[in-house]
Amino acid sequence: MNLSEKEKNHNILVVDDEADVLEFLRMFLDSLGWEVTTAPSVAEARVELDHGRYFLVLTDIAMPDMDGYEFMCYLQEKRVDSQVILMTGFGYNPHHTLVKINKSLHYPCLFKPFDRTKVAESVLLAWKEYHSLPAVPGLDGTGVTQAEQASPAPPTAQ
Repeated sequence: MNLSEKEKNHNILVVDDEADVLEFLRMFLDSLGWEVTTAPSVAEARVELDHGRYFLVLTDIAMPDMDGYEFMCYLQEKRVDSQVILMTGFGYNPHHTLVKINKSLHYPCLFKPFDRTKVAESVLLAWKEYHSLPAVPGLDGTGVTQAEQASPAPPTAQ
């Protein structure tokens, strides 16, 4: 996978071991115009990442084969240029360890049950950040930035 230049896209990869969460996010995000691929495990998400490009990986924290933090480290190690949003079913508590870790890693976290407005806003912000940040430098020496490329518009709900 060549990551030196970001591919302009509307593709989201959702990773969660709960089928109802995958289905809800697929239907909801699809209704907003995003292209959604779901993976019920990190192993399947890795396969999807090998075959497609995603501006966003939306991943659960607690999964049986690898937790969301380990998966996030894998994405960084492989230099996947997607934005990352974490999800958790633990609910929101501003003093919870997950929130503190999240703040130190600078990845947004969505809490289940989902607030649809928060999900939509978080995805749109990730799309804007992905299309405004520089490409991953040093992989082929070009260092092409998104400022030098025309960015696509976010999708509109149909």
